[in-house]
Amino acid sequence: MDEVILEREAMRLPPHERALLADALLGSLDDDATREIQAAWANEAEDRMEAFLRGEIKALDGPEVLREFRARYQR
Repeated sequence: MDEVILEREAMRLPPHERALLADALLGSLDDDATREIQAAWANEAEDRMEAFLRGEIKALDGPEVLREFRARYQR
């Protein structure tokens, strides 16, 4: 099927179905390195959450961190 026809047909799908299709297409582009990086970040997130739950690290207030970041790096 010609890619122009395929795109036209895909655009006729409801938004939710287009999102699912887009996710599947993007996922098909992932290579092994990308999957390894994603797995490493997932492990890091789990490790940080476990450390937080054990009381080894504290949480920071998101809006406060963003204010400080903007103040420090504003031009």
